[in-house]
Amino acid sequence: MNHKLIILATGFFLLTSFVFLSVIEGKQADISTKNVWMVYFENPKDKSLNFTIENHSSNANFHWEIMADKDSVTQGNSVITNGAKKTIPVSSDGITNKKITVIITSDNNEKTIYKNL
Repeated sequence: MNHKLIILATGFFLLTSFVFLSVIEGKQADISTKNVWMVYFENPKDKSLNFTIENHSSNANFHWEIMADKDSVTQGNSVITNGAKKTIPVSSDGITNKKITVIITSDNNEKTIYKNL
């Protein structure tokens, strides 16, 4: 009788622990509860410079600048609401054999992505 009680109690505590951890992990994995934004190239392996800004923050104003080596190629501003994402099309005409730097700023945060053409 004692062995069955120990096995049942251990099983109950393990099941309770797994359920608790899965609920906590689900809450932490939900990106809509965070105040973050992300930037990434649409296709990092080709010659395209198109990049996407995905916003999950309270700030909607973004400024971006494209640099070829140390020279500014183009820049602009975008308004992206919370929960939305926007692809910024960038022409790569005339840019060859250079290190491309994309600098995106929003509020006081700055993120940078790189690509070699």
